[in-house]
Amino acid sequence: MKLKLNWGFGIAVTYTLFVVVTLVMVFIFMNQDVSLETENYYSKGIEYQGQIDKINRTQNLPEQIDISVASSSIDFSFPKIFSSADYSGNIFLYRPNDRHKDFSVAVSPNDSNLQSISSASLEKGFWKIKIDWSAKGNSYYNEKLIMVN
Repeated sequence: MKLKLNWGFGIAVTYTLFVVVTLVMVFIFMNQDVSLETENYYSKGIEYQGQIDKINRTQNLPEQIDISVASSSIDFSFPKIFSSADYSGNIFLYRPNDRHKDFSVAVSPNDSNLQSISSASLEKGFWKIKIDWSAKGNSYYNEKLIMVN
């Protein structure tokens, strides 16, 4: 028996391949992780004016927080215009590609207004540091992108 190929058979094969490829793509895309940066994304957006006010207040300080990456630590040098007892808040280390590696540390500088976080347990790569801190009744916010090697 000889199989005769005609235009009807070609159309049927084309439609079948299209459906199979579409179903495979739907299956692949439905299994992708599409998590947001934060769970409460919309409420954070509403509160963003407060964040802008903190950033503006921070930029108006005569001295800024200095964040430096050393070989085994991340060092924070807080402004000397406040005493170390005045500081409170959180340092949030955010890993853009894996939210399970995110963590936060309380702001607690020593008497020289310095604080260090060990980078030995941090995965190498790109990190975003968000510092939400307050001193003398005012709240401030700093953000910096770093690379841990």
